[in-house]
Amino acid sequence: MTSKIYSQLAPLYSHLMRTIDYSVWADYIYSISKTVNKKNLSVLEIAGGNGIIAGKLKRKFKYYCVCDLSKQMLNLVDEKNIDRICCNMVALPFKNKFDFIFSTFDSVNYLTSKPKLQLLFNDISGCLKPNGLFTFDVSLERNSKTYQKYLNRKGSINGIKFIQKSFYDESKRIHYNYFKITLANGKKVEEIHKQKIYRFEDYFKIIDGSGFYVVSCKKAFTDKDASAETERAQFILKKKREVC
Repeated sequence: MTSKIYSQLAPLYSHLMRTIDYSVWADYIYSISKTVNKKNLSVLEIAGGNGIIAGKLKRKFKYYCVCDLSKQMLNLVDEKNIDRICCNMVALPFKNKFDFIFSTFDSVNYLTSKPKLQLLFNDISGCLKPNGLFTFDVSLERNSKTYQKYLNRKGSINGIKFIQKSFYDESKRIHYNYFKITLANGKKVEEIHKQKIYRFEDYFKIIDGSGFYVVSCKKAFTDKDASAETERAQFILKKKREVC
């Protein structure tokens, strides 16, 4: 049986991501947030998953909300004073506006068509204050080509067994991750994760057609400008000023 992404995989997620230094990632996001010329920021983290980044950042902001499409992932958020909203990143339900909105772990790549990517920017624009910032990272083609073989693995945790197979289809520019999971009760399920590996220039074209402009685009975790040969790019966007 094929399950929705991050439903059956949720209990395995921390194990699969155990080599990630969340503190470094959180510090990096916080350093970007400080470029918002304001104190006591209200923050929205989209595709925030199990809330580990949220747990490391929540005390640095006045208000923090994390949203994700997976209820199973949000149920793993073990933090107080964080609002949790289950929603699609291209159909954000918020009426209030935020000073700082961000996404991590190439979650934006899960939007597998340009119209969906455009919807994301439209929705974020409606939720962001005029002087706010939106930042997100994306996985580019070099990242898929370099690391796909390292994601072919298997293991078990808490009685749950898994096999992961990773494959990058260069013709379709889709990176697939197949998970075969055997639950503790013996039930077998599958999850198929698909991420679109857009061309570097595609992001700029789509952003240019939205209500945003690119403040900077860096190689993730560095001050160096990103390029088409970058593995992971960090975009920092601001809303365009309306012309009266």
